[in-house]
Amino acid sequence: MSQLKLSVMKLIYDALDNDMFSADDFIVEFPENGSVLARIKFFHGGDYYFHITELPKSKGVAATMAVLSGEEKVPATIECPGDYKKVEENKFDSFDVCVRRIRNWCINIRSDLKTRFPVYKDLEDLKSQFDLHIQEHIKNPDDMITAEEVEKINQKFDALYAEFVTLSDEHKITKMLLAEIKKDFDTIKGNATQYSKGIWAKLAKNKVMSVIKKVGGSPEGRKLMYEGAKRLLGLD
Repeated sequence: MSQLKLSVMKLIYDALDNDMFSADDFIVEFPENGSVLARIKFFHGGDYYFHITELPKSKGVAATMAVLSGEEKVPATIECPGDYKKVEENKFDSFDVCVRRIRNWCINIRSDLKTRFPVYKDLEDLKSQFDLHIQEHIKNPDDMITAEEVEKINQKFDALYAEFVTLSDEHKITKMLLAEIKKDFDTIKGNATQYSKGIWAKLAKNKVMSVIKKVGGSPEGRKLMYEGAKRLLGLD
């Protein structure tokens, strides 16, 4: 059982659902004991992590003495990447500030990804196009998706999946990756019958972006998903 309350855990997940990433882009753990209260890792590699923990107020040798003497601890974060260094440790007066640091950490991840992987900028541009398309074309976001619209959604995703099957047959993507793509596409299609248009579009956007990141190691797969994404959400 987590050391944190359910309401606090929700705040952490909400912080990860921002305009840069979604909670699905991270692996989140809440240790049952120890000084680390929350452990977050970026799902798509890069060895990016964020820990919310408790540390003594003192530093250096004084910190060691503080631990031995049972000095009161303060909320803290350990962030990779940090604002200036690869790994940074920050102490705060309240736990709320630790949670707010999550967004700043996400900004640092995005900046690092753009530097290390130029293709990431293309993903950011595509995501902005999705957001604009959703805003302009979904006039009644609270409406449910009609049966006819669900059928069109299924046809689009089935057609794109068939193209990925061809890539797998040509050994340009792995069978394991193909299975993950099918699972993600099935989730998107299933969501179309469960959520309103506005919510579905946002969930679909995040899943599509996730798939693009997954196929990033295959030039053919990346190109197919990037161009296919435009067709899926009506950007072409």
